[in-house]
Amino acid sequence: MNDNTKRLIDEYYSVLKITPDKSRKAPQVQARAALMVAMAKHMTKTAVGQIFGYDHSTIVHHEGQHEANLFSWGGYKDKYLLAERMCDTHLKYNTIENKLTSIKVQIKRLERLAENLKRELVWVITNSSPRT
Repeated sequence: MNDNTKRLIDEYYSVLKITPDKSRKAPQVQARAALMVAMAKHMTKTAVGQIFGYDHSTIVHHEGQHEANLFSWGGYKDKYLLAERMCDTHLKYNTIENKLTSIKVQIKRLERLAENLKRELVWVITNSSPRT
């Protein structure tokens, strides 16, 4: 877990005045589910699960319940809106950084491909018979 993510989680629970634990009490489950769903917009479900010590299927479950929870689970909507706002602030940098890293990897792969094609072209030119 990087510093931005740790700071996000600490601040989120501080604002809620909740000490995070893995209990099944409604305030804990709501806070955890809301934050997991919000974080999943900025990172993979597997990464979110690892941060909280759960399997990615837990995040999939919370996402599946999200719409119903917004309208029928008292307190969830406020927790989610807070989590969403905080994730957008804290994790936007991570999202941009990940995209940039991905683009750099693609550029390197394309540069290698271009070099291979140049070598192949040189080989074809030097080994082809003259046309008459």
